[in-house]
Amino acid sequence: MELKKSLSLTISYFDLFDYPLKKEEIWQWLWSETGRSLARGEVERELTSGQREGWIAEKEGFYFLPGREKIVGWREERGKISWKKIKKAQRVARLLGLIFGVKMIAVCSNLGYLNADEEADIDFFVVSEVDRIWSVRFWSVFWMKILGQRPSPGKTKNKICLSYFVTEDNLNLKSTEIGEPDRHLIYLLSQYLPIYSEDNLWQRFVAANDWIKRYLPNFQYGSAAERFLIKPKYLWWKRLMAGLADKRIERLLERIQRQKMAGELKALMNDGRKKVIINNKMLKLHSNDKREEINQKISKSQFSISPPASPCKAWRAGK
Repeated sequence: MELKKSLSLTISYFDLFDYPLKKEEIWQWLWSETGRSLARGEVERELTSGQREGWIAEKEGFYFLPGREKIVGWREERGKISWKKIKKAQRVARLLGLIFGVKMIAVCSNLGYLNADEEADIDFFVVSEVDRIWSVRFWSVFWMKILGQRPSPGKTKNKICLSYFVTEDNLNLKSTEIGEPDRHLIYLLSQYLPIYSEDNLWQRFVAANDWIKRYLPNFQYGSAAERFLIKPKYLWWKRLMAGLADKRIERLLERIQRQKMAGELKALMNDGRKKVIINNKMLKLHSNDKREEINQKISKSQFSISPPASPCKAWRAGK
């Protein structure tokens, strides 16, 4: 029964985002409340049993909830769309990587596992040097605005969303959990896709967030997660600039940005719900964070191991 519930939760979670899974992906992303890793053969036998019982369906090697066959084609279409968006993300990362203080950039949300739709923007997770988070955000937003790459109401397609920054000494994101376990956060972290990294920052990020394996015991990032990494350039210039940095400029840029922040962000800032977190180690500006709704939905579905009366409605991943 434990494995059946784990399979139900895993497949139901990805169904929220119209994403059918292959056998290997089910095993890798298999949720476990106990932290116990299961053999592939055991999982495959339960998948076969689930098909016989009618609470899992399969098509072309993909597994999903009954009545959701159409999402197999959607996954292929979104995969092609996502590859194009990744290419743009890499071009932008080459530019932002020249900014003094930028140490790592990863794409996240649906694009992180190649499941972005045509109209989606490109969500960046940026790691800065210690005590450089405000200047990194300032210059990142400045250049994207100058180049017309910032999202605006009604214009989000392929635009660059810069709403998540942390410093390199604050890589463990467990502090952003809402409840324990925060299932959506844990799955989101497993889907971060690095595109720029200096000084082994990506490997350090993975190590800092190894706690997600408490609930995803089979999960490994592996070399596949690094296939889109671009090689840093002009590091000598950035190191030279490091010697010229003035903390007074950092504080000035902090004051400017705090003053210009939208009232909605200020209202949500550090209110305990962790949608918006603003301090000198983290700038998390997710006013539309949907983790609470998604976690509630998956909690209701995790024990539903009979054929659903109607397919789950897709939810867009919270940024």
